[in-house]
Amino acid sequence: LGAAPAQAQPGPPPTRASVDRLLTEAERATEAYNEADERTGTLRAELRRTQDRVARGQERVNTLRGALGALAGAQYRSGGVDPALELLFSADPEQYLEKAATLDRISLRRAGELTRLTRAQRLLTQERAEAAATLAELARSRAATAR
Repeated sequence: LGAAPAQAQPGPPPTRASVDRLLTEAERATEAYNEADERTGTLRAELRRTQDRVARGQERVNTLRGALGALAGAQYRSGGVDPALELLFSADPEQYLEKAATLDRISLRRAGELTRLTRAQRLLTQERAEAAATLAELARSRAATAR
């Protein structure tokens, strides 16, 4: 025994109003998708620029750290003797005073380098946060586009 196929009950034909409504909804969905796709492209470009800034900032921080390391090493190698004693026992006090003036300039330079390093690190942290925020927004935009 075989079952007879069920006959579909014909429904009322779609009205012009329902077809127009469906077309309008499809058009809105297409526009929303296109806007989300455009926003995704914009976010990708912004993310690339931010990542480039982060890379350049990291290079600057590394360069400043290297320079400070060299200055710190030179200062360490010069010893930790009290400057007054060094002057007292120096064979050539005038040469010692010139050396002291040079060391003073190096100390000022080092302080400036430390300030620049701190600024560069702060900027790098800020740019990394911007990159993370852009990446999160890009993920949200992709998720919205996929819906």
